[in-house]
Amino acid sequence: LKPSQDASLSAAILAEVLHEAGVPAGVFNLVQGSGSKIGDYMSRHPDIDMISFTGSTQAGAEVSKAAADTVKRVALELGGKSANIVFADANWDKTLEGGALSILLNQGQVCESGARLFVQQEIFDQFVSELKTKFEGVNVGDPMDPNTQMGSQISEAQMTRILGYIDIAKEEGATILTGGKRMLKAGQENGFFIEPTIITHADNAMKVAQEEIFGPVVVVIPFSTEEEVIAMANQSDYGLAGGVWTQDINRALRVAQAVETGRMWVNTYHELPAHAPFGGYKKSGIGRETHKSMIDAYTQKKNILISLN
Repeated sequence: LKPSQDASLSAAILAEVLHEAGVPAGVFNLVQGSGSKIGDYMSRHPDIDMISFTGSTQAGAEVSKAAADTVKRVALELGGKSANIVFADANWDKTLEGGALSILLNQGQVCESGARLFVQQEIFDQFVSELKTKFEGVNVGDPMDPNTQMGSQISEAQMTRILGYIDIAKEEGATILTGGKRMLKAGQENGFFIEPTIITHADNAMKVAQEEIFGPVVVVIPFSTEEEVIAMANQSDYGLAGGVWTQDINRALRVAQAVETGRMWVNTYHELPAHAPFGGYKKSGIGRETHKSMIDAYTQKKNILISLN
């Protein structure tokens, strides 16, 4: 199945499961179609009171514009270019694992991925060298194989987009330390596999450090001081997630509070507990998910005042 067909089938199965579970008719409605048509129609429709959208920042802006005429509520979970910050005192092995996991989980196709890896200057060379070894040891292949650690990109278009950003990195003067190419070995020639990629000698202002690539591509940037890295982390249109790795809890809390983002992990990454609010600052979205506060987005508060005189 093509990705679009696969998604449609999954949605149809979900609808059938809910029906068999006894969910009343009308509580869950499945409408198939492209986002540009069905999504736009729903966003503009006067009888729909609220729209919740997950996707790119560009598409989220279009949803907001379409919903504006009817002044309906909009919740948006959009893109990210999250900062993953490594201080010199961090636990070495755990942080190396976290540096790889933060960007390679789900082939980098995660809005919260740690796509900008900031490493303190005094450990930069050794850390990046060992991270390179870890990236080159990742087993890329069939996701149905239990030995596989990373699968293919979702579509040919997405693979082409990622490779295009790697070309942009080269044009901007950055270095592709490892990876950067489509994988075509036996068993991969018909898939959309990309080598886990590390970009170095990059400036935080470059396109590859500022725009969401949505693939297994991390940009590694050195820093010297806590103040410097906070400023660089906040030099972004996005603010969805981020990480800080240190054994100094006071520093961890200072940095976590100072970075303008909806979630900061400390000495971990990609943990998604069901009770914790998730959502972004700035162009990463509006509202929060996976927390009881999300009910506010889907409900109205009413006040009834009765005179007893």
